Amino acid sequence: MRGGEIPWSEVIEETLRWAPSIANLPLRYAVEDIKLPDGTLIARGDAILATYAAAGRDPLRHGESAGRFDLGRADKEHLAFGHGVHYCIGAPLARLEASLALPALFARFPDLSLDDTHGPARLAESFIGHGYRVLPVRLG
Repeated sequence: MRGGEIPWSEVIEETLRWAPSIANLPLRYAVEDIKLPDGTLIARGDAILATYAAAGRDPLRHGESAGRFDLGRADKEHLAFGHGVHYCIGAPLARLEASLALPALFARFPDLSLDDTHGPARLAESFIGHGYRVLPVRLG
């Protein structure tokens, strides 16, 4: 944080890298043979599972601390909104919404914190989505 201000764009990008809302995107198929750098061949027609959540935590890309949320991380690149022709056209709107909602939330509830006195946070059970079924908080 600089000068007491929260760097919201950094919070948003690191959150998207660390915990994208879409964890896996199944049911894609190679339209041509794809040779990977290690020599592995994905043949035309082979099923592909795009694992966006794993891409954001790749230690070869983000270093040994890839699994840790770190606002100071220099490389926050992620696939949370897809890539190439499949890049989400709503990405700028999602970023704008988050950049307005988060400061408003914390301005209204400056002492907002996690609160596990009534039970722990629980992830939603989903192969595709990544989010919480239960996220208990204390407003202040």
